[in-house]
Amino acid sequence: MRVRKIGGFKIGIVNTEDLLSKNYSFTPVNLDSMRWIGKNKISKSAEKKRVIPAPYSMGNLLKLMEVDEYHSGCISAKINTTLMQAEFNNAKLKKWFMDAEYPGNDDITVILSEFLKFFLACGNGFLMKMRNTAKQWVGLERLLPTEVQIVESYDEFGFFKPDFIQVKNGKKKLFSGDDIIHFKNPTHKSNAWGLACLPVAINIEILEQVKTFDYNNFKNGLLVGYFMIVEGGSLKDDVVEDTEGNEVLKDAFTVIEETLQAAKGNNKSHTTILIETENKDAKIRLEPLRQQDRDGGFINLKKDLREGIFAYHRVPARIVSQLIPGQLGGDNKSDMLMFYHFVIKPLQHRLGQVLAQEFNKEYQWNLTAKDFDFGNLTSIFESEDEKLFKSNRTGG
Repeated sequence: MRVRKIGGFKIGIVNTEDLLSKNYSFTPVNLDSMRWIGKNKISKSAEKKRVIPAPYSMGNLLKLMEVDEYHSGCISAKINTTLMQAEFNNAKLKKWFMDAEYPGNDDITVILSEFLKFFLACGNGFLMKMRNTAKQWVGLERLLPTEVQIVESYDEFGFFKPDFIQVKNGKKKLFSGDDIIHFKNPTHKSNAWGLACLPVAINIEILEQVKTFDYNNFKNGLLVGYFMIVEGGSLKDDVVEDTEGNEVLKDAFTVIEETLQAAKGNNKSHTTILIETENKDAKIRLEPLRQQDRDGGFINLKKDLREGIFAYHRVPARIVSQLIPGQLGGDNKSDMLMFYHFVIKPLQHRLGQVLAQEFNKEYQWNLTAKDFDFGNLTSIFESEDEKLFKSNRTGG
């Protein structure tokens, strides 16, 4: 954001292209400074030619979750509703997960939750197939998008089949494409990398500036609503009795402050305040500092920006504790049905399809996405009669 002075006012200007090119630009990793580990290596000349840079910084896209609570809340809501459970409709698949040896695979939803978080936050989720000494696939481990370098490679038919380099702690290790599960959001920017969250990056950046402004005002005590201007004279000090019965002089400012505090009401009430002065020419004028809303006109702006975040994620507002005026006592059922069928169910299908393809490569089990049951959000809203009807219809 660039701040410029226009007509005596400071104006914040946000340019989308500048924002994306500067704040989210990819910083190349110096692979020459790292040493190879493991048996598989590629030559330095081939490495420089074949490593495909990410279109934008994966790290900065992940940081957006730390900046805005609504963006983070939407991602968490989609993860929790996508992975309500992890059941398997294939006996061999179920046994594989029960026998998985790698630590952390006792509850597969934990690994898959991180996998989905990276996918939703920056368009790329990576899972590593962990193998034992006999090269058997025995478990899954998540791989950070910020640690991954994608190596351009093609199969014998000319189809894109990349390998992957893990960059970590000054070391680099090559993994075959058969050992990495890459769940990506397609983009025209790259045939290797996925992309997500850029459409709402500008919303989050502006919200961060607005919240900083509000915080600075609060911290510095600048939440002033009005100036009280006295013209043509001065206000009268008042004589009152203190707790011991002595007459003391109370200054005019204290009198005004106490009078205004005593007259507080809601915005639909009417209160008359009488402030006396001995000078008949004295006039009192209230000059508002904030011409729109109490917080400088940011209420509508923040609302629009947050609605843009909800629209991008397609998450019902009330899931992220965003109350909707006029609908506080409404029924969530219709929102949840649409959310499940148009957002969560396709995501569950894609996740199941990606996993099914990987298991079919290894074991030829002919799995489909339907062999992975991640739960049905709509079942929560079914009445007892509906559950009984479905049970009788299926014979169960």
